[in-house]
Amino acid sequence: MADIVSSLQVALEIAKQLRTLNEKLKDAEIKTLLADLQSELADAKVEAAGLKEQIAALIQKNTELASKLESRSREEPEMMNGGYKFGGEGPYCARCYETSGKKIRLPRSVGMHAHFGQWTCPVCQNHS
Repeated sequence: MADIVSSLQVALEIAKQLRTLNEKLKDAEIKTLLADLQSELADAKVEAAGLKEQIAALIQKNTELASKLESRSREEPEMMNGGYKFGGEGPYCARCYETSGKKIRLPRSVGMHAHFGQWTCPVCQNHS
């Protein structure tokens, strides 16, 4: 990214030098083209700076998400009424966690399913 910005800076300097040399020639068409070139290069430099800010924000967000993922992967589950609990919260479906690593919160079973277990997983339909 720094290479792009420095290249644009060099191009802007060249355009300025050409404009200075052009003043001696007094050609209106060349002046117009040089002004357009300088304007386009300045716009490109502004866009490059904006992209640099976006990249920095994305790198920071990526670092935060990686940290969260690492802390979650270190949590050890505890058994809780046929499911798992993590850090005092639960229950979570033991089947979903053991098969795919997903933490699926278990709602209470209701209606005709209540006699199969206290909890029903909305993903795998396991009754605990």
